[in-house]
Amino acid sequence: MTTNVQPLTATPADAPTEYIRRQYATDGFLLLSGLIKDETSQNARQFLLQQPGMDGDSAALHPLDHYLAERELVEHYARQDEVLLSCFSDAFIDMTAVLVEQPDLHRPDGVQTQSLLTASRDWTLPSPHIDGIPKENRHRTFPGPYQIAFILYLSDVENRGGGTIGWPGSQHAVRKKAQSDPVQYEYLYDLNKEVPGLDLGEPVELLPKRGDILFFQNLWVHGATFNIRPEPRLAIRPLCSCDACNTRWYKRDGWSFWQP
Repeated sequence: MTTNVQPLTATPADAPTEYIRRQYATDGFLLLSGLIKDETSQNARQFLLQQPGMDGDSAALHPLDHYLAERELVEHYARQDEVLLSCFSDAFIDMTAVLVEQPDLHRPDGVQTQSLLTASRDWTLPSPHIDGIPKENRHRTFPGPYQIAFILYLSDVENRGGGTIGWPGSQHAVRKKAQSDPVQYEYLYDLNKEVPGLDLGEPVELLPKRGDILFFQNLWVHGATFNIRPEPRLAIRPLCSCDACNTRWYKRDGWSFWQP
């Protein structure tokens, strides 16, 4: 598997709406810029850099937080700091409404951070996967635990600096495989085992700037990389504690990934 991956930078959020919808439907994802004020993302970045564990001291983390040594990943969980929540702005909500084609969305009320510190290992292309696959959750493939998912980046990401690897259009191949045997692939856990063997096409490496947001569909194939650059790669994802979200993509401790 090649490690020479084509880079992909963000599309401006003020691009024509029909173009944005078409690209999202075709590729299964969109990396968009211009949805967050520069001051807002800068304040969030500075706040996140000051949080416990960002110096690599995992012992300083709150019990709800996680440190994954294999990827040098620091996760602060269920944060409700306004400096982070403000990143999920009216413009973000409006764009989500465009992509899912439904109005009057409720807002996320929590945040999960995903910060990649510098890894002391060679960079390799990650294995492709789909989200929602933990066996214990028993998430069904259809309709899936989520309609749309998000990663909001709070740092400028360089090549091999922790940018998400994605396979444009891969959701079509995965959906076709799932539909070929609805019984065998009733659950995402079982379907995900087939993903590395599918013809997914060529991957791209997302190189977001601070404030860019990744939107992606259920069954879109991607890979979680690590960061070999000296600066941490900072990102956050929206959470929600409402009953509706907690019946779909539940994580833990009363929180789920936010769903519109």
